[in-house]
Order: sequence, then C-alpha cells, then structure tokens
Amino acid sequence: MSPSELVDLLEGLDPLSELPRTGWVLRGVASPESLAAHSFGVAVAAMAIVDALREEGATVDGERVLRMALLHDAAEAKTGDIPMPRKTPAMQEALDAMEAAVIEDLLPEPYRALWTEAEAKDSLEARIVKAADKVLMMAKLRVYERQHRGRLDEFWANPKNERAMGFPFVERVFREIRTRAGR
Repeated sequence: MSPSELVDLLEGLDPLSELPRTGWVLRGVASPESLAAHSFGVAVAAMAIVDALREEGATVDGERVLRMALLHDAAEAKTGDIPMPRKTPAMQEALDAMEAAVIEDLLPEPYRALWTEAEAKDSLEARIVKAADKVLMMAKLRVYERQHRGRLDEFWANPKNERAMGFPFVERVFREIRTRAGR
C-alpha cells in the first residue's frame, strides 16, 4: 500500500467515527456508539471468540478474523447504517449492490476481498465475525438497558439477534448475557 492509498483509506473510513448506530437511535438511545466504536467492539469480541475456539482445538486464522472485524461495516462510511427491521428484500438487494460499489472505490485489495468474505459468511473466520457482531450488539443492549437508555425490548424478542453461527461457545455467551439481564 502506498502512502497515498493509506491516507485515502483513513479519510474514506473516517465518517465511521462520527456516524451513530441507527438501530439504537431509532429506539431512543441518546449518544449511542459510533460505527467505528462498534467495529472496535466486534474486533474485541471476535478476538475472544477466536481464543475460545482455539482452546476447544479449532484452527483459526485470528489475524484474518480481526482484519474482517475491523472492515465489516466499512461500506457504512458512505451508505450510513440502515438497521435490519427497515430493510425490505428489494432494499437489501439494492443496498448490497450499492455497498459493493462503495467498497470497490473505498478499499484497496486485499481489504476488498476481506470485506467480501465477511459479507459472504462462508468461511470459519467470516462466521466468527458475524457471531462477534451479534455478541457485541447483545452485550451493548444489556449496557444500554442498565443505563435506562431507550426502548429496547424488541431486541430480546428477535431470535436473529442471537445468531451463534454454529459455535457452542457463542451460544453460551448469549445465555450469559440473557442471565445477567434477567431474561
């Protein structure tokens, strides 16, 4: 990567530091996490999941996981954060095409390939990132509820919010979050 490409990358991703997670905003959470803070949290959760899977004997490319976690929402630097309940199938299709075009302009190779892999969720590493994304969301939900920040009950009712991606460790994490939340 050239110095110019690095500056372009940093400037292109910079909006993530200012954009709030829209799902929280729609539910009355004042000053919610930014997209950049979210990506950092996903990376931390992914790191811990990688360690847990390795302890269980799995072979995981942890660096690949962390790279994907940091880039998984990169397109939102240009598209903004459109929460799941607002996406119709037609909107999702259009958004997928728009995000792919944004990524083409925003990320140099090999980062583009990492983002594409994370989106496809076909590899072990991409599934870890998806699981980490959901773990962080549910942990953040518990934090916001403890702080009495918003109308958040619907998050608990949506089974898609607890996608463990086939990892028993992640299922145990979701149970722990629910237990701590008294749910």
